[in-house]
Amino acid sequence: MKIVIAMDSFKGSLSSTDAGKAAAAGILKAFPAAEITVFPVADGGEGTVDALVSGLNGSYRTVTASDPLVRPIKAQYGIIPHRTAVIEMTV
Repeated sequence: MKIVIAMDSFKGSLSSTDAGKAAAAGILKAFPAAEITVFPVADGGEGTVDALVSGLNGSYRTVTASDPLVRPIKAQYGIIPHRTAVIEMTV
């Protein structure tokens, strides 16, 4: 049996990848011979960078940036294939 798991994150508790892995573990208890593939997904909101970086074998970069009050903070963004940066921004 082949199974594809494509789950969004659970805001504030599980990333898309972690949710998929948890579902896979449960399925394997019931069907030990199952072939499971986990694809992280996101709807464009929180977790999108993690889903893209994880799903496309990207990497993270950390830089010093400024917050709205111009204080220095550490900010992280993802790099995915073809030299594409993915940045999560919130208001």
